Amino acid sequence: MGAAPSMRGKVAVITGGTSGIGLATASALARQGARVTVLCRRTGSDGAKKLTALKVLGEISLIECDLGRLASVRAAARQVADRCGVVHLLVNNAAVFLRERAESADGLEMTFQVNYLSHFLLSNLLLDRLKAARDARVVNMVAPVDSIRLDFDDLMSKRSYSFLSASARSKLALVLAARRLAERLSGTGARVLCYYPGLVRSGIFEGTSRVLKALIDVVGATPAQAAANLLAILADAAPTESPAFFERTRVRPLKGMATDAEAASRLWEMSSRLVGFT
Repeated sequence: MGAAPSMRGKVAVITGGTSGIGLATASALARQGARVTVLCRRTGSDGAKKLTALKVLGEISLIECDLGRLASVRAAARQVADRCGVVHLLVNNAAVFLRERAESADGLEMTFQVNYLSHFLLSNLLLDRLKAARDARVVNMVAPVDSIRLDFDDLMSKRSYSFLSASARSKLALVLAARRLAERLSGTGARVLCYYPGLVRSGIFEGTSRVLKALIDVVGATPAQAAANLLAILADAAPTESPAFFERTRVRPLKGMATDAEAASRLWEMSSRLVGFT
């Protein structure tokens, strides 16, 4: 790996930064001297209080952002833009696993909106701030997607729904969108990374599958380990493709629909219409 660039004074924005991998990543970045802004649904949560109580070299600030409401995402992006002339690092981390299908206040399937569409919107709203950094990194938290496909006629899972398939499709959408986002950041020195941390004991599967939770409790990494792997990737000065898919700390090739440029373009256009972004 190449020499690690200093995070001192760098601006990092993280969604879902008050628990699990997000909390561990925000804490680690702030300890390295970064100015970390955490977008979270409740700024008064226990995780938020834990973050703001940390003694760190950098800074930690909180912005309320409900990824289940597009208006909240827009408001949070405006606050970030007002506070930060540049954004060096954007970590699209927050996710939900919902046993039953639900719709957001925007009339969109909740898993697809929270996990993907709101991050799609946030990334685009902060695009100018990312370009201004000249060497920005955008990280999409994803999962293995080689065997997953999107049904463009049923992105909102109205025909059928399971929490595992809904989550997998939202992660595939993040991988596909990374391709088009990288094109928009081309020439600025920015890179887009898709990061799969492996199974992690983050608590996100609480209330879903007992079997899956039990498995993760046995074999899963800690959030701190997953965050450390991500920071190791970000610290590596060696060039990689943009976008690049990392499984833990290694780049690996994608397969299936995740490599389909036409599908990526179609998804981008549909996503733009769904969130009202032009």
